[in-house]
Amino acid sequence: MFKERRASLLRGARRLGCDMVASATPQNLFYTTGFWGDGTVIIDHDGTTLFTSPLEGGRARKHAKDCDVVTSGMGKSLKDMVIEYVVHKGKVCFDDVEMDLQFAIKKELKEKVVFDPDLFYSVRRVKDEEEINNIAQAGRITDKLYDYASSLIRPKVRERELAAELLSRTITSGCDIPSYASTQNSIIVASGPNSAFPHADLTDRRLSHGDVVTIDLVIRFNGYVVDTTRTFAVGKVNNEVKRVYETVKSAQEEGTRLVKPDTVAGEVDKKVRDIINEKRYGKFFIHGTGHGVGLDVHEPPRLRMNGKEVLQKNDVVTVEPGVYMPNKFGIRIEDTILVSKRAKPFTKFPKELLIL
Repeated sequence: MFKERRASLLRGARRLGCDMVASATPQNLFYTTGFWGDGTVIIDHDGTTLFTSPLEGGRARKHAKDCDVVTSGMGKSLKDMVIEYVVHKGKVCFDDVEMDLQFAIKKELKEKVVFDPDLFYSVRRVKDEEEINNIAQAGRITDKLYDYASSLIRPKVRERELAAELLSRTITSGCDIPSYASTQNSIIVASGPNSAFPHADLTDRRLSHGDVVTIDLVIRFNGYVVDTTRTFAVGKVNNEVKRVYETVKSAQEEGTRLVKPDTVAGEVDKKVRDIINEKRYGKFFIHGTGHGVGLDVHEPPRLRMNGKEVLQKNDVVTVEPGVYMPNKFGIRIEDTILVSKRAKPFTKFPKELLIL
């Protein structure tokens, strides 16, 4: 598995005129070695070397496969070790790294370094059998979490209380929770008018009769992500909520049907958007239809307006239309889907409006 991934990356690096490929990104370290942590991996024709600190050395040696693990000594920086290793071996292609590290590498290596994060994404994009199995397991656990959520949703429960129960159940189910730099929350539980924010913050608001409750779960199993959203109702909801829900559901199901190899991503977005526009809710659909998932929550390909990317067999993408009525409510339905001749959602939890 790692041998094939490394070989693919080296082929891509050679097309860029490079002799080596390197990464200091935890996701890419995991993809190429099995170790998720702080360090730098370098892959060349001689093999694979993982440079890390003494702090991470023990864990790296436990998890990294088929590579040499080298730890920096006291007083010697990881950056200096990496530069010393590559400086006489040719030209290196780095993925995206922290700006200060990038400046240091560029200063030392000059024309001997290229920075191209797309190289890793291009190789990681199409999932192999093991990756698909990990995502499928995350999907099965997600279905159970939504079953659990439906037993907890009732009037007077606070958003934070519901989120805490789901976070606890996620961890005890053998999964991890990704974190986002753009939000303080690792889970979305948004009720009533809060659901009109696509990325709502958790609050102490209590659920009440007539609310919609949007729950967006993003969980990892063995590093791999499933991103799913369901919207529930508490007690009797008004007819507008029902109309919007059915519109979003129809758009999501049609978008899912279109997720096939050789389909242009922008065409999926257009069809989904057309359905919502026909019901005159288009101005309230304020984001793209979906995105790729894998080791990152958001990665290529992206299902967005005028998107030119062509879907490939074994891409994994979300389809997640939403309508957000300011100060009133929001509805989003989302599945993570395997691109194949017949699109295969990784989650099976019902999409009918559940009134609890």
